[in-house]
Amino acid sequence: MRNDDFYIGYLEKMPPSFRGPIRSFVTAAAILLSLGAYLIVSQQNPFPTSTFELGQLTTVEGILRMEPAPMLQLEAGIGPQGQPIRQSILLIGFGKHGADATLTAAATQRKLNLNGMKVRLEGTLIYHDGKTLLELTRGERAVLNVEEASPTSQQITEHGPRILRGEIADPKCYFGVMKPGEGKVHRSCAARCIAGGIPPVLKSIDSQGMVQYFIIRGKDGKPINSQLLPIVGEPVQLSGTAVQYDDWMVLQVDGLGSVKRLGARFMLDAPMCSPGPLGWAD
Repeated sequence: MRNDDFYIGYLEKMPPSFRGPIRSFVTAAAILLSLGAYLIVSQQNPFPTSTFELGQLTTVEGILRMEPAPMLQLEAGIGPQGQPIRQSILLIGFGKHGADATLTAAATQRKLNLNGMKVRLEGTLIYHDGKTLLELTRGERAVLNVEEASPTSQQITEHGPRILRGEIADPKCYFGVMKPGEGKVHRSCAARCIAGGIPPVLKSIDSQGMVQYFIIRGKDGKPINSQLLPIVGEPVQLSGTAVQYDDWMVLQVDGLGSVKRLGARFMLDAPMCSPGPLGWAD
């Protein structure tokens, strides 16, 4: 061995026979690591545009509707044939709770039936993909004012039987509070929200790539949250009757008898947040 081939780490200079290979190795490793990091990042799903206005309270006024779920009905304009265009804001409670208990407490306090009344609510807005939710952050104190309203009705349209594929999630997290708010990583959180009374929602995409959200209810239009807990966060196929309430779609199903579990391969091919072919079954 030549004397200049022997190198000790604390010496100032490295012999050329060591310096060249090490420089090449470090350069190649840096390039490979940078390329690997780019490939990993480029394959990730983009961040959703969902928004939760945490810490910012907003006041909204409209007609309270308790069916198919607690909603605030707003007049959003006039259609081309003079018909009113209505937007419904889905109401949810603070934490992992639905809005029913909050609104019941407010009704008891005022000794009024709030359904169909004009109410002014204060809460935290959640919005994504054309849908808006309002969290009643301050409990029954979120109901600021109640008054009689001129007679109005919901625009209810039956669309008949549907077979839909997708994943059941809780709308509070999915539309803004959590990122991600869907999939296996969010399953336990979604189950607790739905168990607490937040209406379960199925996201489906039709053959034209149009996204549609369906509130899942029972065959009689009543909540079936507890029956759906075993399949929350899983790829499923649901069959039922589609009914439209203003700008929200509802799928009325006959419990778990209307559910077909789909294999994990389905979600690999078309995850919930993908624009791929989730939706209507053939």
